[in-house]
Amino acid sequence: MTRHPTLTEGNVARVLIRYSLPFLLSSFIHMAYSTVDVIILGWFASPASLSGAGNSSNLVMTLMSIFMGFQSGGMILLGQHYGAKDENNSRKALGSTIVLQFVLSIVGTVFILAIGRLLIGLINVPQDIDEKGLTAAGEAWNYMRVYSLGLVFHSGYGVLSSTLRALGDSKTPLIIVAISCCTNIVLDIIFIGVMQLGATGAAAATIIAQALSFVLVLLVIIRRKLPFSFTKKDIKLDWSITKTIFKLGTPISLQTVLNSLSFLVIASIINKMGMYASAANGIVNNLTGIYMVIPFALGSALSAISAQNLGAKKTDRALQSTKYAVYFSLAIAVPVCVFACIFPKALVSIMSPHPDVVKASAEFLIPFAWDCLLVSVVFCMNGFFNGCGITVFVAVQETLVAFAVRIPVSWAMSLLPGATLFHVGIGTPVATCVALIMNLIYYKVKLSGGRLAELQISGA
Repeated sequence: MTRHPTLTEGNVARVLIRYSLPFLLSSFIHMAYSTVDVIILGWFASPASLSGAGNSSNLVMTLMSIFMGFQSGGMILLGQHYGAKDENNSRKALGSTIVLQFVLSIVGTVFILAIGRLLIGLINVPQDIDEKGLTAAGEAWNYMRVYSLGLVFHSGYGVLSSTLRALGDSKTPLIIVAISCCTNIVLDIIFIGVMQLGATGAAAATIIAQALSFVLVLLVIIRRKLPFSFTKKDIKLDWSITKTIFKLGTPISLQTVLNSLSFLVIASIINKMGMYASAANGIVNNLTGIYMVIPFALGSALSAISAQNLGAKKTDRALQSTKYAVYFSLAIAVPVCVFACIFPKALVSIMSPHPDVVKASAEFLIPFAWDCLLVSVVFCMNGFFNGCGITVFVAVQETLVAFAVRIPVSWAMSLLPGATLFHVGIGTPVATCVALIMNLIYYKVKLSGGRLAELQISGA
């Protein structure tokens, strides 16, 4: 039986680096899926294909947020029980999460195929016909219906790779996602560049690569075994454990879904500004997403680190890990923000050579560069809170800043005379600033002064 590294012992900074670096690299490579799609679509396909794939991807990711929320809930519980050396409940947490994710992926596929076209219409995806006779709305549906067929592989890989991470192994998922990403790049070149399949080709390349990821991680787990006894008979719903997973995962799902919905509302505002603005939205989301994987990956790593250390009654280690993660994230965010603000056109032109798309993208990139600084702190703190089981607060915080700040500010700015994407984008850093203030107040009021050590394992 392979020994899985613990996150509750050793030098705090070294454990954070050892665990989060493979996690970070894995997240970068995973981000390359959509980034490569955008670059190849931008250079070898029409603006309609670029806009359609970007809008459809946002819609699908909103739905996938439900899966990721309950997956996170299951992994938080698994990490806490594993840290407490409770093998029985560790088995139940994993088995229940696997069943839950499989059911959700099937429901998600049916849901997308049933009302996908309606969703595309609701966010005002442009109907303009481009030089190739395509519309962004038509390409969005092409992408969505193909991608939906691979949801079960996406969900399956997510559960199994997250299981390895929750148990302290972040290296294996890194290797697997690297193989998958290379596969995706090759298929993108063939399907989009050679066969000219546009958004359909981008979706097909992605689901084939995700299917490969699922098969590889499954083979690894079968061969290596888990650090506790786990058989096919354990893949079932334990209602007590499932109830706790829902308790932890529902706030996370609501948080991520509502956060994604807020960006869909903003995308709807942008789509009304035309196809070039719509394409620019996809480009900037991917460019900033390349940086965002740093605080996102660190936040996700902190979720596992905090969960294990809470279970082991070592909450000070969780807090120290969070501080180091924030410092590391900011050290990268500052130069990234400065460069993006000074040379926005140089960055966006990597994604597309079209002059109108470049102009719109450069305008939109600057406020998102400001957001990178704030997100560096907020994502790490959210990961710490989630790992400690404080998922309700994170959900409330995300919901409030999305619907009470981000959308209203973006909408109001879009109404200004001569408003550009720069004005619309200002709502994002303003919302993140409010989230940061809420996090700092919550920690000071609820967890400082030794109160962090009083937290209990979820469901205990």
